[in-house]
Amino acid sequence: MHDPAMDKQDIELTIESVGRRGDGVGSFEGRPVYVPGVLPGERVRVRLLDDRDKGWSASLLDVITPNPERVKAPCPVYDLCGGCSLQHWDIGAYRAWKSGRLIGLLQKAGLKPQVVKDPVFIPEGARRRATLAAIKDSNGFRFGFHRARSHDVTNVPDCMMLTPTLRKLVDALRPYLQSMMKDGSEIDVFMQDTGLALDVMITGALAKTDALAAMADACGIARISLRADEDAKPKVVVRRAPVLKQSGGLRVELPPGAFLQPSIEGENALVAAVMQPLQDAGARRMADLFAGCGTFAGHMVKLGSVYAAESDDAPVEALNKAGAKNLKAERRNLFSKPLAGKDLTPFDAVVIDPPRMGAEEQARELASSPVPLVVSVSCNPTTFVRDAAILVAGGYRFESVQVVDQFIWSSHTEMVGVFVRSVRILRA
Repeated sequence: MHDPAMDKQDIELTIESVGRRGDGVGSFEGRPVYVPGVLPGERVRVRLLDDRDKGWSASLLDVITPNPERVKAPCPVYDLCGGCSLQHWDIGAYRAWKSGRLIGLLQKAGLKPQVVKDPVFIPEGARRRATLAAIKDSNGFRFGFHRARSHDVTNVPDCMMLTPTLRKLVDALRPYLQSMMKDGSEIDVFMQDTGLALDVMITGALAKTDALAAMADACGIARISLRADEDAKPKVVVRRAPVLKQSGGLRVELPPGAFLQPSIEGENALVAAVMQPLQDAGARRMADLFAGCGTFAGHMVKLGSVYAAESDDAPVEALNKAGAKNLKAERRNLFSKPLAGKDLTPFDAVVIDPPRMGAEEQARELASSPVPLVVSVSCNPTTFVRDAAILVAGGYRFESVQVVDQFIWSSHTEMVGVFVRSVRILRA
């Protein structure tokens, strides 16, 4: 049991590994200690803070013995901003860790893909979507990212993660947001560049909204939406043009706050990894599950008919309005009601792209289905491995896996796994 008396104590320890959140992990009195800004093998002095995962979180006081792979972070506000967690690691070593983490999890689960494809690494300056925080208080106005484990906000004058278009937008938004915010308030500002339009959604209360139209015109924003909190439905308050997204042969008008892959380069890599096995298999009847606004479906319709399932009404409506004759979108909660039985039987291939929690229920249904090909896209190595094990136990051969890292200098990554049925199940 954790001893509160140990909190705030300064200790020395050796960092043993980098954990799933990007923190270094050491141990003290048999319990894990999680320290940001450190690397494996480093001897460090830290201050224990509070409970975390049956151990402590800690702040770094000093690096006594540095890892030779430690480098100077390229961002001038890296130590103050919580947007990145691994800029202090040599890029080559960082990339090796990013790829190796997934392979290690697969090996631990007894899974061995026939082919491990070369990873794709997206460089900085490619992020086309971001949520920044703006705060206005007695210390002034700040617009940027929250500090790690803090409610405070660090000004980010020129975030090297964002595309040039979004960097310019951040600067252009500052005076407008400052003038519209009330003292003592904080808002979140979601911004996204679809390639065809700029979209902004503000979460939280503004003292006044009279400058929103001028902000849209001055900043080239196609649409501005407001919502009171994260659970509220966004309300469009300024619309200068439709917010469109092109995915293959499909042009979709996106609902406010719609999810896109973080970078166009990352999206292209994922689409290529998904489409190649579909083409190789000659798939003509396909399902796109957790389809969102059609990132994959828009390309899949070039091969044949596509059934797209998504839990939110707005993306489903947007897909159906896009007018592709061979695309049918349906609202379906795939956690409580996964596609199963005779509903799966007609498909030559199924693509799944679930949120971080994975698709355990859907994987179990696929494992007992006759579907010849499953392509699994994931943003969480742990749940990807769990779901992969279910498919393999159900008779699928783990054909290949590929890492796509479009979250540079963070612990997040994406991957695409290809599973081909090696045990034949007769179609009903």
